[in-house]
Amino acid sequence: MTRTVRHGFLVSLTAVALTATLGLPGVAMAEPKRRTVPVCALRPLPLPADMSGRALAVDPTGRFIAGIGYRIDDDDSQPLLLLWAGTPHRPGPGVWGEPRLTVVTIGAPGQVEDINRYGVAVGYAFVGNVYRPWRYHNGRLEWLPVLPTVSNTFALGINSRGDIVGLGAVEETESTLPLLWPVDRPGTVEVIDAPFYASAREILDDGTIIGTAGSFGWVRHPDARTDRLTAPGARWSGISAARGTWAVGSIGTGSEGGDSTLVRWDLRTGVASAVNPALVSAQDVNSRGTVLGDRAVDHGDRLVALGGTIPGVRDPFGWGIADNGLVVGYVNGSRLRPARWINC
Repeated sequence: MTRTVRHGFLVSLTAVALTATLGLPGVAMAEPKRRTVPVCALRPLPLPADMSGRALAVDPTGRFIAGIGYRIDDDDSQPLLLLWAGTPHRPGPGVWGEPRLTVVTIGAPGQVEDINRYGVAVGYAFVGNVYRPWRYHNGRLEWLPVLPTVSNTFALGINSRGDIVGLGAVEETESTLPLLWPVDRPGTVEVIDAPFYASAREILDDGTIIGTAGSFGWVRHPDARTDRLTAPGARWSGISAARGTWAVGSIGTGSEGGDSTLVRWDLRTGVASAVNPALVSAQDVNSRGTVLGDRAVDHGDRLVALGGTIPGVRDPFGWGIADNGLVVGYVNGSRLRPARWINC
């Protein structure tokens, strides 16, 4: 349910965009070799010295960032919701100054999953031996309603309207239900009409819902039409993120959990194309179709590395990307430090 980060060495990245085809349609041609990898600049996010933390979500404009932190001297390691809000420092859309930090006590182990352009964040926490979904809005963290037939419930995505999607785990049938918390019907939760054993990962501004059902990714369009997200020869597929008209994830031609290829789907056509093979994960995608890996950004025609690597001392990990190219994540050194990268 949370995005998986795998290790790799940034120093080995080149901008040789030789894309593996695997029979996928719409695959980009290879870029010229021996091209220098550009690097985007690391900018640590404000964090008190007695905390460690990670930035895990950014809204499409790049103004709002959300993450999870812990107090270093806290034996219970109760998580804190970290929220950074930027302020305009010169005229122009999506241009923000030094962000201000707000720290919110969750009171239970949890995770933040998404944040929209109005600073509304969603996630889940482990309370009373079950996972419960929450929403943070206007300075308040509130629990979302759950179904009585569901054992654990997770809020995973939110759009600009405030509609929230996620999943409910049903222990009795060992299955999952895709869930919707509609903003125009507050206090309610609905089961989304979707294939069996489905989960909802993202909801777009037009109401399109993207997730995984069984062994394949799926998309539910605003007209209620549902399609698989797959590729020729694929035996399984999984979705990690979506925005605008794009979704990213992986497909495999062997058994599930075996060898896989990272791909980007054009939701307008359903066509998948492989991303740059230098990426070891597909963490996020923005409305321009730019794909974020854990250590680099794939623009299709070029690869941009995340700066800040000091071998043996610290490593950068990207987690979310805004439409203006701002990347958020964290640096792993003597403590986890939330960070952003500019000029990506």
